[in-house]
Amino acid sequence: MEKTDKANLLGSFSFRVSIFFVILSYFALGTYWLYVTCRYTPSLILNFSYYREMLKETWWLVTYYSSDLGLSIGIIIRWLASVLALYTAFRFLRGGENSFSKIRRKVGIAVLLEGIYILTYGPSAFLGFIYPIAMAHNLWYFEPNPPWVIVLLVNGLACLAMVVVIAPPLLKLGLGILRGSLRRDEIIKWSCITCVAYIFAMFWWNYTMAWFATLVYWPERAQPGIEILGSPIASASFFATVLGLLFIALYALMAVMPAIKGHPERISYNKLGYIMLVFSAYFIFMLVLYFAAGGYYAQPTTWMEIIGPHNPDLWCMALILPGIKTLMYARKGKPS
Repeated sequence: MEKTDKANLLGSFSFRVSIFFVILSYFALGTYWLYVTCRYTPSLILNFSYYREMLKETWWLVTYYSSDLGLSIGIIIRWLASVLALYTAFRFLRGGENSFSKIRRKVGIAVLLEGIYILTYGPSAFLGFIYPIAMAHNLWYFEPNPPWVIVLLVNGLACLAMVVVIAPPLLKLGLGILRGSLRRDEIIKWSCITCVAYIFAMFWWNYTMAWFATLVYWPERAQPGIEILGSPIASASFFATVLGLLFIALYALMAVMPAIKGHPERISYNKLGYIMLVFSAYFIFMLVLYFAAGGYYAQPTTWMEIIGPHNPDLWCMALILPGIKTLMYARKGKPS
């Protein structure tokens, strides 16, 4: 669409409502994980003597606690980010673009907190790479002890990618917004880079590593290995994740490339709308497959543990709302 033909999407109240619902979903899942963390973390601290006896070696004890407590701290930090995000989304819902100057600093802080949350995956990545040494020394991790390949994939490779790929643009974006050092087109540029980084690292790479880990034979968890792909439900989930999310990531990169090159006015709203629709549909599809397969208790595999209803990424299903609104905007060229 030409720039002169575009109505102001941000001026659409219904679009702002859809954005608010996305942030509300993000906050709700963050609150759930805060509750889970507040139940689990105290026992980890109070039972330190038990874990010290089980983990034996000091270096492994430090690694284990750094990973678990690091993620607990990260969940708390992300919840604080979600509180700020919900507040700013509410102000934006009421005031539209006129509220930007009033919420800018809070938006910057929320983005920075999200970046710090991503950094808390660092100790888990370290654990993933050092776990084979612990396994060689017959050290305890949890029952039943997983094969080293699974921990390397899920912790080591997946978490490392999130820290390396997502944190830098996210922190740059947050600092720029907080300090007011980024122009509008630069904010759009780094927002696009950050979104693409999330799709590649947090979703495609992370979920692909989880699926590859599911293909590892682990009889103690009734994980049959590659034979699981003989199930139509499992194979649909596998290909939708490994190939489907990769396609979404590449298409998203292509769609926002004009903004990354400094021309945000050339972005196709049709493409943005379809990306949000298909991306949210992926999570809806995964949840349908999860229940169709009988849930985790029917198939206690690595993948089913990650993709279930407690998945912290399920807020992405709410993106279907701004996706629909963006497509309507692109076709009609006016807010409603």
